[in-house]
Amino acid sequence: MTLNALVESLRPLEPPWSEVGRTCRRICLLRAAGRYAEAQRIEDTELAAAAAKASREGSGPGPEADARLATMLAGEAERVAAAVAFAEILAPMLSERLGDRAAIHAQAPKHPHRGPGTGAPGGVRGIADFIEEMLAQDRAGTR
Repeated sequence: MTLNALVESLRPLEPPWSEVGRTCRRICLLRAAGRYAEAQRIEDTELAAAAAKASREGSGPGPEADARLATMLAGEAERVAAAVAFAEILAPMLSERLGDRAAIHAQAPKHPHRGPGTGAPGGVRGIADFIEEMLAQDRAGTR
């Protein structure tokens, strides 16, 4: 990353450029999803209009605005690629973990609420039982 790109990435976006950033992000997400025609359509229409508006309200059209747009596109492409890679790693881990929890809950016996201090049979107690026990101890200690 060049120094100019780094400075651009750290600078907060003014309202017209923030719209350009959102549009760039959408384009990159569509490309990551393989929806190239839709991404190209948005780049040719919405991005072109947003970039023209931003450059008019900023320093004006020219090499500086073009460089800023190119930097934003490259930055968003990097961010989306990193997010996709992270999701590809995280999604299977979360799925496995959630699947394990679902299996545990499916195997756990279902017990109706038994009232304060009774607890579930077999020593299996829920958080409500612990809270009720603590409240009962607190009440007994304050009398």
